[in-house]
Amino acid sequence: MAQYYEHANGNIMAFQRDLAAYLAHFTPGPANAYRTLIERLGIHRVVYSTLNYDLLFELSAASLGFDIQYAVDKVPRHVRLLKPHGSCNFWPDTPVDMLRGCTFAGNGADISAPVRPLDHQQTLRRCVDDDSLSPAIAMYAEGKAVKVCPEYVEAQQNQWKATAAKARHVFVSGVRVHQADGHIWEVLAKSPAQVTYFGLKWDLDEFHSWKEATGKKNAYFVESDFSSSIGVMESRLAGI
Repeated sequence: MAQYYEHANGNIMAFQRDLAAYLAHFTPGPANAYRTLIERLGIHRVVYSTLNYDLLFELSAASLGFDIQYAVDKVPRHVRLLKPHGSCNFWPDTPVDMLRGCTFAGNGADISAPVRPLDHQQTLRRCVDDDSLSPAIAMYAEGKAVKVCPEYVEAQQNQWKATAAKARHVFVSGVRVHQADGHIWEVLAKSPAQVTYFGLKWDLDEFHSWKEATGKKNAYFVESDFSSSIGVMESRLAGI
């Protein structure tokens, strides 16, 4: 992605829009792991977070009758979800026909505007109807730069950081220990929370390297895939 960005002179809006459209087409099955996660951990004590751009978590929550709150404030019948890398439905709150046939290139943010999270169908339509902008999603490259509405994504990261600083327990599953992503792994190292990391055997060395480099004492590795980790999360939450 970094090489493509350089090759395109920063003109990645169409690529990000196509990526968002591709991911927005995925829908969860009736007995998927996200649905199980929400059912077993509940919505009152847990703030969920995902680094993925897709809407699988949101659609799983909707299948259980919940709406999404992209913030940590409690709202009845809403699941609190933070997306520190943005999302395919985080679109600038601008009319779809405000910009037409525009090309953005060079360094820096391309668009700075308020964001209105769209629902699934609105996201699919916007990805087709808009020929100039893209949603607020981080580039899949070192640094995770955000070219569209970076303030909104930064606010998601700040809420995640504040939540981690107050949490008693943090569960991590499906995420590689990539210490260069300081907005994730430095935050976890500084958090007073007990961190339980679920990974496969080839994740163990990177986890221990991070733990030793940061001096994080209360971080523990559990060999498990995402689906199998849910029962462990439930049992450990029951003890808090």
